[in-house]
Amino acid sequence: MKKIRILLADDHRVLVESLAMLVSAMEGIEVAGIANNGTEALEMLEQLEVDVVLSDLHMPVMGGIDLANQISQKFPEVKVLLLTMDEEPEVIREAMRVGVKGYLLKNTSRHELEQAILTVMAGDQYFKEHILSRLNQLQTTDGTTESEAQDPVSILSSREIEVIRYIINEVPTAQIASEMFIAPSTVETHRRNIFKKLNIHSVVGLTRYALTHGLIDK
Repeated sequence: MKKIRILLADDHRVLVESLAMLVSAMEGIEVAGIANNGTEALEMLEQLEVDVVLSDLHMPVMGGIDLANQISQKFPEVKVLLLTMDEEPEVIREAMRVGVKGYLLKNTSRHELEQAILTVMAGDQYFKEHILSRLNQLQTTDGTTESEAQDPVSILSSREIEVIRYIINEVPTAQIASEMFIAPSTVETHRRNIFKKLNIHSVVGLTRYALTHGLIDK
């Protein structure tokens, strides 16, 4: 029987090597490779046969959300599981939006991790009740938040609002990345998501929106 091949992506070497040992001990599952960040993971996907990418959320160069977004576009057959300590509802929602198939906390058990891998390989998603309850803090019965219905700013994450303030002040992408301690590609992803969410097509329009909704001082 063909083994499930897992690509691990995490910048903490000791942790990822321990995780590799854990995954390798699971029946029918093997580690295809280890990447230190999202960019390395994408490069390895070009060369390796991989079924599931098990990725950390916060990594240098390219984090888990951006990685999942890229994989969904370039390697749609590959499933992405995020392994993180971040329980912020906005992050969980963004992960689901870009196609992440499962969301696990780093204190998960070996049994749960194995179950998550098997679940996504079967074509299902793996989001435990605790994670979904965090997400439900944002949602109402029609799929939007109460605050979104009243205030469109609520559809933006705090990071996106921060990026907006840089953009309308004409700060270059490289400088935004440096000051926010993220990759330039992540800045560009935030930029695309902002314009898409707000249905705005220019910096002038974005500035007008920010003024109208109190994101910057008039």
